[in-house]
Amino acid sequence: MNRKMMIFLLAAVLVLCVVPGTALSADYPVREIEFISGFGPGSSNDSVARLVGKFSEKYVGKPIVVVNKPGGGGTRGYTSLAAAKPDGYTLGNLNVAVIFTPYLVKGVTYDFKKSFKIVNKTAIMPIGLYVKKGSPYDIPLKELVKKFKEKPNTIKIGVGGNWVPEDIARAVFEDEAGVQGIRVPFPAGAPETIPALLGGHTDINFGGSSHWAELYRSGKINVLATTLEKRDPGMPNIPTFKENGFDMAGIMNIYWVGTPAGTPDAIISHLAEAFRKGVAEPGYAAGMTNLGCTAAWDGPADSLKEMNKIEEAFLKLVKKYNLKPE
Repeated sequence: MNRKMMIFLLAAVLVLCVVPGTALSADYPVREIEFISGFGPGSSNDSVARLVGKFSEKYVGKPIVVVNKPGGGGTRGYTSLAAAKPDGYTLGNLNVAVIFTPYLVKGVTYDFKKSFKIVNKTAIMPIGLYVKKGSPYDIPLKELVKKFKEKPNTIKIGVGGNWVPEDIARAVFEDEAGVQGIRVPFPAGAPETIPALLGGHTDINFGGSSHWAELYRSGKINVLATTLEKRDPGMPNIPTFKENGFDMAGIMNIYWVGTPAGTPDAIISHLAEAFRKGVAEPGYAAGMTNLGCTAAWDGPADSLKEMNKIEEAFLKLVKKYNLKPE
């Protein structure tokens, strides 16, 4: 083999090694992109995913199709995402449950730092304690605590799965109030929790604001408290847990877009820029406001830093409450 041929072959090998991680294929994307929500249609996760897809797909370059894979507090969807081909055609709508569940749900095999690449942040959603309008539990939060103590282990509390963010809020509330109810988890989230509350199968619910914002505006439910630091100017009559003496500010549901580990960096960069433009659309912010959420955006590095900080804080809760996988 002459010297010129050897140089050509070595150059070709180097190109093959570099392109997958650094260069975006000229024809990406060539087909629609699957966006996995690990919760049912109408859930908080589903609502956010559809809004993200709607405003970002024109910048991504192909339709973004939300695929619901509910079960296990999001674990079925996250497991499916982790196992998907890392080619940019399968994304996942991650929420903070992806950080919590490996510590709380038996059999979980994914790790957000090893199993996924984080593209960007898209939204922040507070958690609220809400009740059916006019029910015996439609009372100020401090009166509700008294009722819990009068009827220990009888009040049914609906949550959208085991150890999802609203279930964490429920656990902290019970601990801080010194009360205990009957936890009733619904794997599909809001599509199950809301009918259960309105039908009298649960007495109170904890859920993300997309569960209850429209129902609150229509007068079907009351929200006794939220995990916001201060009252939402758009819903100023809803108190916070903090003003009622509960240290629960900051227990939020945060959403990120993720891909399977191994997705080329060039695809991550393309997607992050596309989602940045989508999140900046005025209609996106308005849509999030309707859900009781705040539109947000951080890139891959800052998003991962935030997730690491949340994990650190959560591990303190694991120790404090002696939480174990179940």
